[in-house]
Amino acid sequence: MTAPDSAAISAQRRLVVANPRDVIALHNLGVELRRADRLEEALATMERALALGAVAPETATVHAHLLADFGRFDEAVAAYRRVLDTHPGHIDAHETLARLLPQIGQRAAAFDAYADALARAPHMGALWMSALAAAKDLRDGDRLLDWVAAAEARFGSEPFLGLLAAQAHSWRGEDGAALARLLPVIAADPDNAGAQATLAQLAIRTGDLATAEAAALAATRIAPDEQTGWSLLTVIWRLTGDAREAWLADYDRLVMEIDLDGIDLAATAAVLGGLHRTAEHPAEQSLRGGTQTRGILFDKADPAIRALRDSISRGIGGALAGLSDDAAHPFLRRKRPHFAFAGSWSVRLRSEGHHIGHIHPAGWLSSAAYIDLPSEVVASEQEGALAFGVPETLLGLDLAQRRIIAPRPGKLVLFPSYFWHGTLPFTSTAPRLTVAFDALPVDKSSAQQ
Repeated sequence: MTAPDSAAISAQRRLVVANPRDVIALHNLGVELRRADRLEEALATMERALALGAVAPETATVHAHLLADFGRFDEAVAAYRRVLDTHPGHIDAHETLARLLPQIGQRAAAFDAYADALARAPHMGALWMSALAAAKDLRDGDRLLDWVAAAEARFGSEPFLGLLAAQAHSWRGEDGAALARLLPVIAADPDNAGAQATLAQLAIRTGDLATAEAAALAATRIAPDEQTGWSLLTVIWRLTGDAREAWLADYDRLVMEIDLDGIDLAATAAVLGGLHRTAEHPAEQSLRGGTQTRGILFDKADPAIRALRDSISRGIGGALAGLSDDAAHPFLRRKRPHFAFAGSWSVRLRSEGHHIGHIHPAGWLSSAAYIDLPSEVVASEQEGALAFGVPETLLGLDLAQRRIIAPRPGKLVLFPSYFWHGTLPFTSTAPRLTVAFDALPVDKSSAQQ
């Protein structure tokens, strides 16, 4: 059964009926259909626009997005490349292609289109910004340093380029070079939260905990809702034996376990399985040995996904209602009766798969919902478990877990986004299937409960 048209779809459809050759209206209709998760109709509409002679790179790029949505990756890659051959500065196509290629086993080619475009259009500042962001997201330190040097040669030194260079040197273990690039950035802009957080990371790794604390506190003062500074303070105060660690990272109280209701786990697992179409994990994400769904999961129209989202919303509401207020606490001070999902996805890990220690810098409330688990994971308290308190390896620390949660099908785990978390590997012929999301507190008018 075809879903009823939204007001936006109806408006564009009327324009198409009035002028069937209006490629702009067809483009806009295709975009709205894709937004409504009506992918077959969207693809047919975009193909009609292209057949009628639509030449805008936006139309061809959305067509490529739709091919990727259907798992037609070879066709999608070819379509993105055709766009960039003609429009080397088209950012949407670049950003999607660079992040898609590692997921289909072609990481070595992830930056080829950027490199070609920068050679053809070296004057485009937006293209340089996009390329640098891609190299940073994919943690390619060599590529990032090369492009920073090229950008500085063309545009001159800028603090954000110095910060990128410092981060790239840090990934490569070159602490001295990282500090040499970082300290001038902080001297020029002491209110740069990213630079202060990077200084804190370097200082932790070199054992200068006083500098690390001062820099992390500065990051939280400058950007109190960004999670990196708080995550570093959980580590610094743990290493120094500061009692504030227990206040900031109360794993017993703020890691909340909930039993989801009103969902058919088998039906949900079947739907999610059909959405895992790539071969490898996103290069910029924390999972290893598995795949992650593309796009925003909770935007899917499938009834099983809607039921899961509704159940999760009820669970979040109940969990938040049971928490006390604390105006000084970075998580509790933002507690509201209403929230909005800021991203949602599914992860399917295969045997020996796991998540490395990480946080969600732009989140507030993060999660793991267990949909389908191997019998070996269900029977164990360790295999495939969710572990808290172990930071990323970049910090060079050997710290034990602060809390371990044994997963069970139908369980939802909620926690502050600055909590370091990862998963332990497991061994099984069956995959480990989960759903995760970030949520942000909002006023009632924009809530998604």
